Amino acid sequence: MKAKSDEKAKAIELRKQGLTYKEILAELPVAKSSLSLWFKDLPLSSVEKQVLKKRKNSNISRGRMSAAASNRKHKLARDTVYRAEAKIEFVQHCQNPLFHTGIALYWAEGAKRNAMFHFMNSDEAMIDVFLKWLESFTEYTRHDIGYRLYLHEPFRHDNWEQWWQKKLGVSGALFKKTIIKPSGVGVKKHPNYKGCLRIEVPRSVHLLVKMKLWINLLVADYHKR
Repeated sequence: MKAKSDEKAKAIELRKQGLTYKEILAELPVAKSSLSLWFKDLPLSSVEKQVLKKRKNSNISRGRMSAAASNRKHKLARDTVYRAEAKIEFVQHCQNPLFHTGIALYWAEGAKRNAMFHFMNSDEAMIDVFLKWLESFTEYTRHDIGYRLYLHEPFRHDNWEQWWQKKLGVSGALFKKTIIKPSGVGVKKHPNYKGCLRIEVPRSVHLLVKMKLWINLLVADYHKR
């Protein structure tokens, strides 16, 4: 019984020092249920509570840092594979004018700071060329991606969504909710304006990584000429 009493006293002392259940169990050969019973009515001072909270938060922070480091390592390994593929594909297609055109268009009008491959413009001919590029040099077709139209308020009821669907030959189900942008004028300065269409390629981190490298390779290629 004395040994049990000594273990209890030691456990309480460690608890007051701010040790967690896990750390105390590593020090003492007792059951967790025994600790729960011993600490049930144990009054902790405000300082002791603060120590426990600080230690808990520190453990959480270390866990998050470890997870973040693991994610970064995984991302670097993944992106290395994507870049290796991109270099091979650039060599394969570098003599194709459409390949260069699509890269240049994305360089000018594509999103480069987010985690998805987005291209946006109001020129239907440019949109058509870029879709042909996607279908020629990636695994995507115009029926695999999403679209979102951005319109100014005066054009809200002109049914340009349907016009774009017919123009591109895609289902209306691929179009996300149209974004209406406020207009201080309230009149149509350009009556034939059909809005800006954004092409949104899903699950496209790999394509974005490749595109960023293709842009750099394209610039380097032109500097050599």
